[in-house]
Amino acid sequence: MAPALAMGHDGDPTTHTGDMMYPFEDGQTFPRNHWYIAACSHEVGRALFARTILDEQLVLYRKEDGTAVALDGTCPHRNLPLAQGELEGDAVRCRYHGFRFEADGRCTEIPSQPTVPVSFTTRAYPVVERWQWIWVWMGDPAQADPALLPDMDFAGLTAPGWRADSNGVVHLKARFSLLIDNLMDLSHIAYLHVRTIGRMDRATVPAELTEADGRVHVVRCAPNQPAEGFHRFLHPTCDGPVDLTLRSDFLGPGLISAGGPYSVMSETGAPVGRLNFVHGLTPETLHTTHYFPAVSRDFRLDDEGLSQALLAQERAVLAEDIPALEQVELVVQRQGNTRRELSVLADAGAMRVRRRLIEMMKAEAL
Repeated sequence: MAPALAMGHDGDPTTHTGDMMYPFEDGQTFPRNHWYIAACSHEVGRALFARTILDEQLVLYRKEDGTAVALDGTCPHRNLPLAQGELEGDAVRCRYHGFRFEADGRCTEIPSQPTVPVSFTTRAYPVVERWQWIWVWMGDPAQADPALLPDMDFAGLTAPGWRADSNGVVHLKARFSLLIDNLMDLSHIAYLHVRTIGRMDRATVPAELTEADGRVHVVRCAPNQPAEGFHRFLHPTCDGPVDLTLRSDFLGPGLISAGGPYSVMSETGAPVGRLNFVHGLTPETLHTTHYFPAVSRDFRLDDEGLSQALLAQERAVLAEDIPALEQVELVVQRQGNTRRELSVLADAGAMRVRRRLIEMMKAEAL
């Protein structure tokens, strides 16, 4: 294994002290001109549903035709949360003074006066429902293009020949960048997850970093492995040996696919199967995150028992990740601006994603 090398905030060999909004530069918080998961599809129906995203309060609901809607969650008149109001057809009636807002944000009734100023509107967010998630565009609505959604085919969520299962939503009391750090360096599996899925030798497998089209890929390959343990559980008829691949794929600020194992027969290169643990991540506030985990695979598609076992395993792994990340968050809140941070070669993917996020935020500030 290569010796540890300290790397700074920009990936250069050095040391680093935190910034105002660790790990970003002063004044930076989140990239906004991107799609983020607002909710699982089953969470939103014909009842007003409140959720905070990127420090903005939203209210979500479905119109009578089933289309999802996201509005600014605070009435612009006197700031009562609209989720406390009522749905009337496709519109929201504020419970405070009765102002009525349509699904496009227009105010169409003010009970205390006969007319409504044309300028009296609230913000309507662009929404796309894809797979089992409702996505919302938090930035400039003129730039909201569904073609800019993260590649869910790549993650196996919407690709033909794959099965994908949602694991709901988890509230993480830690900033989204800490979750990104965790997912882009899977060497932690060997230690943090030693009771569930960890194997010590996984930490010594070298990682290859590549980047293309705004994505960052970290790939670890272990050739000529025996078909045993978890691989045998997934593929009971495979005798091996197999080449195993573990990978982290940053597909955008709101979606990371942590694939593994991907396996092929060592002698022939014939594919055995691919498994992804997919992670939707949406900043709630500066210090909390909505976390949408899922599992996808391209084998044993009709095996419901396998799906439930993989979802249970993912929950067990999250039960180890989440307390650790929340402890890190507490330390960062106390010391993130002053504490000396060291990074090593295994952090290259996470450091590159940090730089990518900073580039996004700088571009939005122009």
